[in-house]
Amino acid sequence: MGTTLSGLTPATTFDALIKVGDNSALSASLKTISDGEGNDSPLKLSTSAVGIGSITNVETEINGKQSTLVSGTSIKTINSTSVLGSGDISVQATLVSGTNIKSINSTSLLGSGDLSVQETLISGTNVKTINSTSLLGSGDVAVQETLVSGTNIKTINSTSLLGSGDISVSASAGGSDSQIQFNDSGAFGADSLFNWDNTNKRLGVGETTPTARVHIKGEGATSATNSILIQSSSGSERFKIGDDGKIYFNGVNLIVQGKQIYNGATSNGFLKFNASRLEYSDSSTSGLENSAALTITSTTRGFLPPRMTTTQINNIEGAAAGLIVYDTTTNNLKCYDGSAWNNLF
Repeated sequence: MGTTLSGLTPATTFDALIKVGDNSALSASLKTISDGEGNDSPLKLSTSAVGIGSITNVETEINGKQSTLVSGTSIKTINSTSVLGSGDISVQATLVSGTNIKSINSTSLLGSGDLSVQETLISGTNVKTINSTSLLGSGDVAVQETLVSGTNIKTINSTSLLGSGDISVSASAGGSDSQIQFNDSGAFGADSLFNWDNTNKRLGVGETTPTARVHIKGEGATSATNSILIQSSSGSERFKIGDDGKIYFNGVNLIVQGKQIYNGATSNGFLKFNASRLEYSDSSTSGLENSAALTITSTTRGFLPPRMTTTQINNIEGAAAGLIVYDTTTNNLKCYDGSAWNNLF
């Protein structure tokens, strides 16, 4: 227990006396604690709190502090290992060149001796050049200040890209005027057999002055060459005009020559148009009669008129005089005279 101050004058007797600054009783508000001479201390008191300096409530301040240390949150780790707990922290004891210590020119910094580094700069090896001129040494590096067409800048058709105005680009055509151009080993080519009449819009193949929209002239006069040949995708002939004047349909199955149409060869028979007369022959023999509009020539076959029953014959509408049919009901060859059917035998 301390010494009583009863009957004494504290201010003059005890200069180290601790008291409330305003010499009044404690209240709900913090009051600074001072000594007997009135010197303030950092300590403050109220009826419910203790303060120090700028802290108004020491208890509240302490309660607000984190009571638990959390590794990686409120305390750092070493190599992802918590600093908290017992035992030692495992750290890598060995330095590995290129892993946890860098290397120079693939040479480890670890070990004894000096590192070998290149002491000399070599132009074109570890220092670049300009126009094959080294950047090392004294003086200036010579560079070409002027662009020279065809030397350090390309040309177009021997025309410089430098200067004002437009560059004229042209190409020489092959052959002569009106001849169609084609690629001849990378250059323009032409031939007198392929011509275009631009005035009349006509194409000539084998003809220099075409007279039709498409004018084709053959290269011979026999069956050895053709003027036109059309084939299927498999290479089979579908239509051909031979230089011998024959027109072939589907290979040689049907041939048109002059006024004749025949199957493969004239020996297989033909159909011939001659002026106002028509002849059919089943061989190569022709028996065309000048007085006949239709001549049928054969030594192995006859003429077969239409065959029908008597009822069908009578139902022919508008029968012309001279119309001939064979009646299968009566087995008679009949001819119409303009008003009635008459048996010819």
